[in-house]
Amino acid sequence: MSLHRTSAKAPFQFRVHESVRDGLARISGELIQRALARIERAGRNRSEDLHQVRVTIKRLRALLRLARPVISETFCARENRRLKALADRLAFFRDTTVARQTLATLARGVADDRSEAAFDLVLARFVEHSPEPGRFRIRREEALRHASAALLEAKQSFENMLIPAEDWEALSPGLQKVYGRARNRMLRALTYQTPEAFHEWRKQVKYLYYQLQMLGSISPTRLETMVRRLRKLEDSLGEDHDLAVLERLLCDGREQYSGKRPVKCVVVCLVRQSKKLRKETAAMGKEIFREKPRKFVGKLGKQWTVWRGSANSKDRLR
Repeated sequence: MSLHRTSAKAPFQFRVHESVRDGLARISGELIQRALARIERAGRNRSEDLHQVRVTIKRLRALLRLARPVISETFCARENRRLKALADRLAFFRDTTVARQTLATLARGVADDRSEAAFDLVLARFVEHSPEPGRFRIRREEALRHASAALLEAKQSFENMLIPAEDWEALSPGLQKVYGRARNRMLRALTYQTPEAFHEWRKQVKYLYYQLQMLGSISPTRLETMVRRLRKLEDSLGEDHDLAVLERLLCDGREQYSGKRPVKCVVVCLVRQSKKLRKETAAMGKEIFREKPRKFVGKLGKQWTVWRGSANSKDRLR
């Protein structure tokens, strides 16, 4: 499921006149407020509402990692634990919906009769064994109500977050750590080629994606290009993850999903598509992560200084 890029005028970016602490508090508050509105409004597409709440949780975890090296370990551990538990609770509803969508999408692309018959059998059984719609919706609403309460608590915590460092010194250590981890997880994924390794890489790519969106104001042209590339990379990594989730689900319940032979036929198609996606992500990742972490963050630090300095110059001229 793809990420949604934030426009240049989006509220989820630092502003030139505010402190880092105030910026992080404002961004987290606006993110949470928007998610709460999604939950309360109860739009017609409840799956999309839930998806956007999950995106908010990921953005908040990215924000937490941006500030992590300069904030209290106790605060960071508590809030990360809260957000992770919330994400895990909502994951069931997302995975159930996306697994079925992935299977249906792949079924439309098969070219031979044997594969088509296998997909039809497995998809029919998949639908048959899906959660009862009414009960599924009730459980989803319960999970969203729980999310609302947890996010309100998180909002208050983020508003009271203490950041002893200021300006770029408050942001550069966290950004460098996430960029470095994304780069290292890429090398590990390309070496081991396991679903787990690619999923770990994807998580770090997401954190970096959201962090660079927050910093977008300091160098719009350069960061917009980087964010666009990260979004494309995450989309491909996300598709690969969806395939891995579906493959595990089918392999764990072969008899439930029409038996060994049809499931094996479907899994062969999943693996073929996964190999294609991983080849694409390898090329994209090597291009994106050419620079070493310190050099990448150092360049942004200079642009941050120029950005802050330009605002001070305008103030002196008034």
